[in-house]
Amino acid sequence: MKNSKKVFYMRRNIIIFIIFVVVLLLSVFLFNHTFSRSYHHIFTKTSDLSKENIEGLFLNDDFYSEDITKRYGEKTERSRNVTNYDYFELKKGIEIAVNETGNITRFIITNSSLETIKGIKIGDKKEDVIQAYGENCYFRSEQGADIIGYVDKKSDTSIEFWLFDGKIVIYKLDNKSMK
Repeated sequence: MKNSKKVFYMRRNIIIFIIFVVVLLLSVFLFNHTFSRSYHHIFTKTSDLSKENIEGLFLNDDFYSEDITKRYGEKTERSRNVTNYDYFELKKGIEIAVNETGNITRFIITNSSLETIKGIKIGDKKEDVIQAYGENCYFRSEQGADIIGYVDKKSDTSIEFWLFDGKIVIYKLDNKSMK
């Protein structure tokens, strides 16, 4: 009698554990579009983003260089008040984030005439992005936008396309250090 109770409790505990694991896995798959960027960066296959640039500027370029000052003028007024980064609008539709060492860590693009290296621009559709950049992407949601993202693990960069009503309204090219 004692052994049968022991076996019963062991089976019950195993069944409870299996149910817990199944529920946990289901929740991960059902809600993974709401997880943060860093979660998706871990599990997304890499894509080559090394040639991505905005008007010849690359991530990690020195914002305070003479070349940037000549091209866009000296920028002293911040466009946002964000901890750890200074944001500047280079020109209408191009905003950048700069870290404490002066390196560009993010581009935020809203200018419809600026294309990515693969020809994607504001107003394009989700299908256009996937056709140009491939299937190694992640999907998430933030601030009511559907987001398609690609990660380059070699260069620690990512690009995200933010869509409303099925069309790109903004895209961000980021250094991995951006949160």
